[in-house]
Amino acid sequence: MARTHRPRTDLHALIRDLDARCRARAAGLPDETKPQDSWAAVLFLVREQLFLTPLDQLAEVLELPRDITRVPGTSPWLIGVANHRGILLPISHLAAFIEGTQSSLGQQRLESVKDRRRDARARERVLVVRQEELPCGLIVSEVIGMRYIKRSDRVATVPEGLGAARGYVDASFLLDATPIPVIGLMRLMADPLFNTATA
Repeated sequence: MARTHRPRTDLHALIRDLDARCRARAAGLPDETKPQDSWAAVLFLVREQLFLTPLDQLAEVLELPRDITRVPGTSPWLIGVANHRGILLPISHLAAFIEGTQSSLGQQRLESVKDRRRDARARERVLVVRQEELPCGLIVSEVIGMRYIKRSDRVATVPEGLGAARGYVDASFLLDATPIPVIGLMRLMADPLFNTATA
């Protein structure tokens, strides 16, 4: 069988050319570098209240797990536990803790999780908070996204009506000229009140 002679391609030249083309295309992308004098935060809603929390306090943001197992006799804000990548993830409802209510957090709420998952407009998300021992999930009404917040935009004003969340808020930062409270989720997790297992 006769061999056909093809011109040999220099692999290094090919890689250099590909790298140059990728860099040229990347030049048109938005700059994602962190602005000076700023910190990364996640902006989210609990009912109608906007909150910020430092990005480094969160491991990830999840959709509501398909299967959540209710734990009888626990605090009204503890929805149950879910298997997340082989780890048992306790899931609490942040609004219920803040409001001090059990509004629809019983079996009816658990049964409605599957219905809400089928609803494309469902916006509830689970914030997985970083912890050394066991991560914990917090259901919030909506996660709006990540924001870079200027440290110079800190204000002492804290909105009224934060309920139990007020104890975990030290300050607010201006976002579009509106003071948004910063909630310390790791501090909340360390609070014995939040960690009380029984109702």
